[in-house]
Amino acid sequence: MLRGIPMQYSSMVAQNGRLLLILSALFAMPGIAATQVGPLVVPDNGYASGASYGKGWHCEFGYLDTREACVETIVPANGYLNSRGNGWKCDRGFRVENEQCARIIVPENGYLAKSSSGAGWTCDRGFKASGDSCQRIKVPANGFLTNSSFGSGWECERGYSVSGTACVAVQLPANAYRVERSYGPDWQCERGYASSDSKTCNKLEVPANAHLIRDGNDWKCNAPYSKEGQLCIL
Repeated sequence: MLRGIPMQYSSMVAQNGRLLLILSALFAMPGIAATQVGPLVVPDNGYASGASYGKGWHCEFGYLDTREACVETIVPANGYLNSRGNGWKCDRGFRVENEQCARIIVPENGYLAKSSSGAGWTCDRGFKASGDSCQRIKVPANGFLTNSSFGSGWECERGYSVSGTACVAVQLPANAYRVERSYGPDWQCERGYASSDSKTCNKLEVPANAHLIRDGNDWKCNAPYSKEGQLCIL
C-alpha cells in the first residue's frame, strides 16, 4: 500500500502513475510536442458556452456567428429578427428583394396570400389572375362559379354541358338518364337499352341462354354457352 493512500485506491494510483510516465516519455521524443491550451477568448457580443467541446462560446441574440466574431444582424425596414436572432424575415405584406423587404403590390379585387412566394396575392372569389391584375370571371347562363384557380373558373349546372364559353342543355334521347362524366355524353341508357351512335338508346335483344350484365347496357351468355354473333350456343 502506498503511504497515506487506502489500499483500495493504491492500485489505481500506481496505474495512473505509470500512464503519466509513458505520456511524459512520449512527449519527450523528437518531433512530438504537447499543445499549449491558452485562455478562452470570447469575442465582443458573445458569451462563454460553458461546454467542454466546440469553440467554447456563442453569440448573443441579434448577432451572427462567423466562427471568428459575432457580427450584428442588420434588419431592414419592414423586417424583424428570426426566432434564433441570427437572421431576419419580412413583415406580412412584404417579401425579400435585394436584401431588403419590398412591399407586395396587391391588385384590385385581390388579397394577400398566406405565403409571400409566387405572386404573394390571390384574387377574390369571382375573379381570376391575369398578369398583375384580377379579372372578373364571366359565368355563362346556366353556369356557376367553382373554387378552382385553374381552368375557366366555372362549370355548367346539372342538365347542361360546356360548349365553348356557353352552357347548352343536354339533349336526352328516349330511354336515357342524366349522369356526371368528365368525358363522353352526359347521359346513359336505361337498363335493357344500349347506344351504338352516342345519340340514341336502342332496346337490347337478349337471346336465349343469356342475361344482362351488371350495368344493364349489354348481355353475355350463360355458362357453358358461348357467344356467336347474336346467339348463345354450346
